[in-house]
Amino acid sequence: MRIVVVGAGVGGLAAGVRLAAAGHKVVVIERAQAPGGKAGRLELSASTAPVGAGERFRFDTGPSLLTMPWVLRELFAATGAPLEAELELLRVEPVTRYRFADGSQVDLSADLPRALEALEAWAPGASADWTRFLGVCASMWAAAVPFLTAPPPWPPRRPKPGEPAPNPLDGLRVRPWHTLSSLAARCTKDQRLRMVIERFATYAGADPRRAPAALAIAGWVEHAHGAWHPRGGMYEIVRALARRLETLGGELRTGVAVRGLVVREGRVREVATDAGSEPCDAVVSNLEPEVTRALVRAGRGASGRGKTVSRTSAALRAGAPRDPTVSGLALMLALRGRPDGLVHHRIAFPADYAAEFDDVLVARRPARQPTVYLSSSCATDPGEAPADGENLFVLVNAPGDAGQDWAAEEERVLDRLDGVGWGVRERIVARARRSPADLERETGATAGHIYGQVAPHGRLRGSLRRPGNVSPHTGGIYLVGGAVHPGGGLPLVVLGAGIVARAIGPAVVG
Repeated sequence: MRIVVVGAGVGGLAAGVRLAAAGHKVVVIERAQAPGGKAGRLELSASTAPVGAGERFRFDTGPSLLTMPWVLRELFAATGAPLEAELELLRVEPVTRYRFADGSQVDLSADLPRALEALEAWAPGASADWTRFLGVCASMWAAAVPFLTAPPPWPPRRPKPGEPAPNPLDGLRVRPWHTLSSLAARCTKDQRLRMVIERFATYAGADPRRAPAALAIAGWVEHAHGAWHPRGGMYEIVRALARRLETLGGELRTGVAVRGLVVREGRVREVATDAGSEPCDAVVSNLEPEVTRALVRAGRGASGRGKTVSRTSAALRAGAPRDPTVSGLALMLALRGRPDGLVHHRIAFPADYAAEFDDVLVARRPARQPTVYLSSSCATDPGEAPADGENLFVLVNAPGDAGQDWAAEEERVLDRLDGVGWGVRERIVARARRSPADLERETGATAGHIYGQVAPHGRLRGSLRRPGNVSPHTGGIYLVGGAVHPGGGLPLVVLGAGIVARAIGPAVVG
């Protein structure tokens, strides 16, 4: 089959690699000038002493750590040379340093004895609470693996020959009667430790008070199984996937915009681009489902030679969901000096964590006191910044773009860092900002939503409401990426690519 992959994010590239290895003719089309999608890369140059003019600070503008590395190992092993031939993975320890409004802080490690020792020294009894939480998540994980690696269970379907039948008990193991907040309250009475657990909802852009307890797994894997950083940055994953695609005979075309998906007799037959028409037998879309449907509508008529579809069209904005996800404002700060004891990841919580979600998701305004997430990858990978410098990535929750003054918000975030004792203004030698508006312009994420448009809210329904990987509307269209099953984050979009590849099947010879 000739398969066109629309969008060269990690999910699209992983699907292209899988399908090329299965013998299909694969063309991956990306409108940006480089692959990666939301997993972008930025370099800043210092222009002042003592860091030195021209020295480079490197930033990953999207995901800042890798969990579940076995997902990538399986992908590369199944399609050629092993992952270790492409990437060197560095262990991130401690995983995260958490700081709270009372001034206390604790380092959580994926080394359990080390983590329990730190927790007990921080708050007597916290180690037992954390052990209880890890045990609950371990039980959830056993139920989650079949969900994450197979087509979505909703709507129900009959297992294919050789597929195991679903286990009814799995629906109970994920605690469908709990939200993430109520699960946190069940596991610990310490409000600070509850915030650590509740924060895992933001990995899917959700409010922990309305998110299913199963989202605990998203953050649990990094603390239970470890967090990793590829030497040279997270973007090396994108480069490795692009190399593997080329090795397998696939083609990557950047700087090419898709104008429409042409459907005839109920099945996609052609991809109309600004560089011409691409006939196809199937399309794998790494775009939001709403955008994919818009491309099908645009493809109607004379082989899609109509008006180019903008992923940021007024129609898509007008159809914005009533229950949107959290987006984010990111700052990339090149800093003079590298403090002693620097760790890769830090998080500072506000006194009122719930108020942050009321601001962002209800009032649709930037949080008055946001949680601040910091990543300094040079702590693990020193080459990411000059020897006497720090590459600081800062992220705060924010609403999708609605005309906010992001320059003013940037200054408020820097003020917040001052307020928690992590001030950096005097050390800044270069800076860049990536607002939801920038994310929309650069990647096509409607209104700058990082995790798809619709939040996975609802105790059980929230786990099942993501669209599936096979279009129910048009034959031959398949969906990958963080907005569809099994969810967002690098490991999950790679698993989704595997689901799509199995749905399409190997090429038929002869």
